[in-house]
Amino acid sequence: MGFFDQLGDVAKNIGKSAGDFAKQVGDKTNDALEISKLNTKISAENAEIEKEKKKLSDALFERFARGEEVPEEVKEFCDNIKSHLLNIDGFKEEIEKVKAAAAERATNLKEEVNDKVDDLKDAASDVKDHAVDFAEDAKDAADNVVDEVKDHVEDAKDAVHDAVDNIKEDNN
Repeated sequence: MGFFDQLGDVAKNIGKSAGDFAKQVGDKTNDALEISKLNTKISAENAEIEKEKKKLSDALFERFARGEEVPEEVKEFCDNIKSHLLNIDGFKEEIEKVKAAAAERATNLKEEVNDKVDDLKDAASDVKDHAVDFAEDAKDAADNVVDEVKDHVEDAKDAVHDAVDNIKEDNN
């Protein structure tokens, strides 16, 4: 048997092994899916049992709450439930206190923020007023400089005319 024949046999064996492995993986996947489906059904049944137990316990507790007779072995459980319900009522009262305190803090914070906003608005207005005053002062100063420059230009112009006139007189 030649090298290529041996290589072909090895490739066939690898292919067959890969196929067998894929089939096993597929079978295990199907098994896992089936087990998962069955576990889901078991969970659903357990959930239904819990619902029925709750209905039973609710019915017994309602009888207890109305003062009706309940089996002796259930009274302790009913007393425990009643105690837990009272605890829950206390916790709900605490929640309302916490909510009220939080609301008060929020209101105070809102007032503080509004005060700060008003302060900032006032400060911004003051800055704006100062900027307007500064701009007006700068404009007035610039106008004065322009007037002085005009005066100097006029004086220089007059001096040039006088000089020109003097030169003309000297040449005549």
